[in-house]
Amino acid sequence: MITSLEIDDSLAAQLELAAKARGISTREFIRTALRQALETARPATGPARFVQPVHDFGTHIESPWTILVDVESDEYIRKNSRK
Repeated sequence: MITSLEIDDSLAAQLELAAKARGISTREFIRTALRQALETARPATGPARFVQPVHDFGTHIESPWTILVDVESDEYIRKNSRK
């Protein structure tokens, strides 16, 4: 397949220098770079999914009144009061 590609002058100069340093043509350098990039690229799996971590603090609230009963109990006051 033949395709055209627009490359900035500074990038073209870098490509030519890198290709000469490896002793290959610029065309072969680009093919090799594309092949390596495709081999290491992760397949697109869609948008990343947000996951909210959840921590169980040991309190299971069935209703707001449940926690009020716990907070107002004598045992809770005894356990959490400052002495």
